[in-house]
Amino acid sequence: MTSGEIIRLRRQMQRRIRAVVAERRMARNAAPIGADDSEPGREHESRNQQHVDG
Repeated sequence: MTSGEIIRLRRQMQRRIRAVVAERRMARNAAPIGADDSEPGREHESRNQQHVDG
């Protein structure tokens, strides 16, 4: 695999990641307030876990 192909694949992956992040952000902003009440504290725990793991 040439360096040009690696660069192209890396850019393609970065675009995909940005698209997923933007989609999740839009979905989170579009959700009605209080929609996450089904599992209280789950998001907070996952954020804390990320800090512990790395």
